[in-house]
Amino acid sequence: MELLENRKRIKALSNDDKREKVVKALSQIVFDDAKILRMIQTFEEQIQLANSTDENKRSQTDLFWENTFVRGLFDGTECGTYLGMDLGGTNFRVVRVDMKDGKANTQTKYYNLEKKLLVGSSSELFDYIAVSLRSFLSEEIFPYQEVPLGFTFSFPSRQVSLKRSTISTWTKSIKCTDGVGLDSVSLLEEAIDRLGRDTFPVRVNVVARISDTTGTLLAGNLLDHECKIGLILEKWDTCYKDNDPSDKVVINCEFGALGDNGCLDFMKTEFDRELDRHSNHPGSYTFEKHYSGHYLGELVRLALVRLAADGLVFAETPCDKLSERWALTTSHVTDIERVTDGDSPTLQAFLEEFGVSSPSEDDILLVREVCELMSTRGAYIVATAMVVLLNHIDLPEVTIAVDGSLYEHHPKYHNNMASFIAKWRPQTKDALSGRGLLPR
Repeated sequence: MELLENRKRIKALSNDDKREKVVKALSQIVFDDAKILRMIQTFEEQIQLANSTDENKRSQTDLFWENTFVRGLFDGTECGTYLGMDLGGTNFRVVRVDMKDGKANTQTKYYNLEKKLLVGSSSELFDYIAVSLRSFLSEEIFPYQEVPLGFTFSFPSRQVSLKRSTISTWTKSIKCTDGVGLDSVSLLEEAIDRLGRDTFPVRVNVVARISDTTGTLLAGNLLDHECKIGLILEKWDTCYKDNDPSDKVVINCEFGALGDNGCLDFMKTEFDRELDRHSNHPGSYTFEKHYSGHYLGELVRLALVRLAADGLVFAETPCDKLSERWALTTSHVTDIERVTDGDSPTLQAFLEEFGVSSPSEDDILLVREVCELMSTRGAYIVATAMVVLLNHIDLPEVTIAVDGSLYEHHPKYHNNMASFIAKWRPQTKDALSGRGLLPR
């Protein structure tokens, strides 16, 4: 990222005093080469700890670095009808997958989770999921009496086999009163039993539990066999045996919690610390809170609050709604990032929503600048992690599969990540070229 004082919008502010104060307030957002190099070094150190055969060393890092027990990728011969279910936040989806000769046709339905389910017992949550699954099956005609189901459960879990795992913690919007230490597949199967397996139009056989990142890798590999952003490493429970002849296994590095041990404190801003204090899970998922769609809007809001407190933005028209935590969403940021210099209605609508009817030119400049700076920082931070993984894979051509609404809808996230990877890992071709990418 270029120096703040050289950026077009900063230079366009109305006076020198304001420019100096804005630069001082926002300089902490800039993710410069020094921070990039230190993060690369830090991430590599944490990987070495996570991949150690010494349990004491592994305990020093917050990288989960889990064995997925997925022993291979697609070879183009896959056939059959399957179910997928994805639980990762306030929505979950059920997917029917019909495969023939390695090609997939899918039908997907989304289900909304009411707020009470997010904070209630795990049994209430899974009972609702089971009811929704039965409803989905009732709307489909299946060629078999039994259908295998793969469960994408996007919460940190300790995997002990392809199917079995125990929940380490709830994250994001879900804060169930129990569930930690329990098996997510068992919770699903028990909910199906409570509902009555004979009430389902076909038998459901849960065969695998994976994370969303593993699912994204597999989906990417289905479309592009160069998609290999999974590491072949030695961490393995020697007590686990299976009949698969492969000498490879997919590893889920699960780096959302990177930094919980303090190793990333050097890159935290006052906005990161404030967000963490008022998040659902203070002190955890440090890395994810720097870049993910769940938090980007709040980071922008906190930066604007700081500027407003210093009298640098909304000085003439107070913005009361800006003081409401989480009121500014990542969707707002994405909409503002789409605005061009000649397109003011979108930005005007945003400002009116926040009670600013007559913004100054400086107000408009700074709202756009903060959205761009925070978005770019987030893209660079996650791209830095990709560079470290590409260094480990060390192949001349690798495709990265990317999933998620932030990547899909943000107009600049892809380009920022692609340019960053091209600079810091130029020896890998087409790492983020757009080919094989999988936005939702």
